[in-house]
Amino acid sequence: MPEPTESTDKAALRVVAVMPAYNNAGTVASVIAETLAYVNEVIVVNDGSTDNTKSLLVSIASGNTAICIIDFDENKGKGCALRAGFQKAASLGFTHAVTIDADGQHYPSDIPVILEKIASEPATLWIGNRVLRKEETGEPARSAAGRKFGSFWYRFITGLDIRDTQCGFRAYPLAGVTGLGCTGSRYEFEQEVLVKAAWNGLRVASVDVHLYYAPKGRVVSHFRPVRDFLRIFAVNSKAVMIKLFLPFLIVDMPGATWRQKIAALFKYELCAHSTPQQAAFSLTLGVFIGLLPIPFFQVLTLLVLSFVMRINRPLAFLGVSISSAPMLPFIYAAAIAIGKLVVPASWTEAVARLNWGGFFTWGIEWFFGSIILAVAAAGLCWAVSYPLFKGLRRGRKE
Repeated sequence: MPEPTESTDKAALRVVAVMPAYNNAGTVASVIAETLAYVNEVIVVNDGSTDNTKSLLVSIASGNTAICIIDFDENKGKGCALRAGFQKAASLGFTHAVTIDADGQHYPSDIPVILEKIASEPATLWIGNRVLRKEETGEPARSAAGRKFGSFWYRFITGLDIRDTQCGFRAYPLAGVTGLGCTGSRYEFEQEVLVKAAWNGLRVASVDVHLYYAPKGRVVSHFRPVRDFLRIFAVNSKAVMIKLFLPFLIVDMPGATWRQKIAALFKYELCAHSTPQQAAFSLTLGVFIGLLPIPFFQVLTLLVLSFVMRINRPLAFLGVSISSAPMLPFIYAAAIAIGKLVVPASWTEAVARLNWGGFFTWGIEWFFGSIILAVAAAGLCWAVSYPLFKGLRRGRKE
């Protein structure tokens, strides 16, 4: 997945504002004018407006090369509008898109702060953390609840503490986000891109921006409380299921090799919910249980323990996969060989006198050999993984 790097030549950075608009005739003109005070060009996506937004945009853009209009014949949703804006921006050679709503909730005067962040860390997806100005009243209870809900689930899914996952005032590195394969058509797109960005190694960070809550009766919001909430809930639910039970699907970078995906998964999981000690313990516990002489019950045992103990489930299940089918012959052979060395001869002779056959003799050797192998492998896993995880965590912080 191509993405800008921190060493990107700052002179090569080109930033455009992308503005979805749907029935915002009362505010879109002023928002465009204020936005152009801080960026050179604006791409406005008319998302099938039924008021006079379209004619107003045509009038504003007439003869003004700084304004590019994308027009949808019918309402397709904010996600579709943003994707269309990003594709257009990329085709015009822009490296970053600052998204700003056309309803007047965001202050274009905050754009310079975002531009500074882009210049300092071009590869980061910056998301606004909405704060009120001193002279303004508090945010509506529904917005505050939605903010807490989104923050909780995003932290659970990705391990990142982003206070305001619902803010649409953002800065997207286009090379990074256009390869994520996000398909959401409405508000869930903004949640989907945050999750996939974190999962695919694209840094996500917050920057404080201001927000204006219009008085009742003057609010122009197209968020549908039930339908759009369910869409966002579906994105979060799918992500939770993948994280808990199908962790290898976390990394779905188009064109990446499995080695790259596994490396990215390790890097992500090392910093999600886990200290280096927790990460190493989770992987070690998985390896230990995977080698215990409880065939067919390793995964079930680990699943039960994962709900009792505070462990990183994806890393733990990665460890228990050591007992996968291709490895079993080698594991059994190693366990029996160890058993032959440690099981007293008197035990095997006693079994032999019972005429139960050599199978039971091997069974005793395998049972005790497996326990020793599990302990030894777990110790080796800890000795290797803890310094590795600690180094990777230190490298990420730097």
